[in-house]
Amino acid sequence: MKKIYFYSLIFLFAFISEASGQFVRFGISGGINKCGLFGAEKPAIYTKQIAWFGGLFLDNRIGEYLSAQSELNVNKFQFSFSETIPQIENSKLTVAEKDYFISVPVFLKYKRGYEFIFWDIGLGGQVSVLAKSKRTLDLQIDIYNQDGVYYYDYKNNWYEYGFVGNAGIQFKAVNFYLRYYISMRNIYKYSDSRDMSFNILSFGASCQINYRELYPYGRKTGWRGLKYKITHLFK
Repeated sequence: MKKIYFYSLIFLFAFISEASGQFVRFGISGGINKCGLFGAEKPAIYTKQIAWFGGLFLDNRIGEYLSAQSELNVNKFQFSFSETIPQIENSKLTVAEKDYFISVPVFLKYKRGYEFIFWDIGLGGQVSVLAKSKRTLDLQIDIYNQDGVYYYDYKNNWYEYGFVGNAGIQFKAVNFYLRYYISMRNIYKYSDSRDMSFNILSFGASCQINYRELYPYGRKTGWRGLKYKITHLFK
């Protein structure tokens, strides 16, 4: 837990020191996560459950169309599945897991648009520290309830990392985006643990706090103005 506070303070210090820059945008964001799994030993059938995330973002413009975006998010990943235990007849083990992470995604973003309508794509990486993990086990053998801890007693890794891709569309201060995260680290510790990792599809929205409505080249209004803006999204 001390590590989580330490990394959070580092990010907040960098956030505050950079936020006053002329080409820096900052704000809040949040949305939903749909948790998927991959790996050699992932369950054959599992439920991709919906969870949430939220936090702060810092977007530093480094070129005409390029910016570097970093975030500090609280992420909740959750999944559940049921399966039989090998070599035990009439068995059913049900696992439901909820993992809470402090995550720092950092990615390079390419952005185009005109006046107040923009689109963007980004690619980068994400590092996460596990804040809390909650697991519920239910084991039935024949018609009797048993203790499932013996069969699913894996310890979670305290951190993970992976790649993140992002695509969004912005209208004034509000940005809506889709994000895909694929982890490069096993969920559980030790080499003999179950081999599976996270892949997360997220839908989010962010609001830029220091947004300013400036039109240095003049503003075109009405239907002709809207047509002009849409045309210039891809120029």
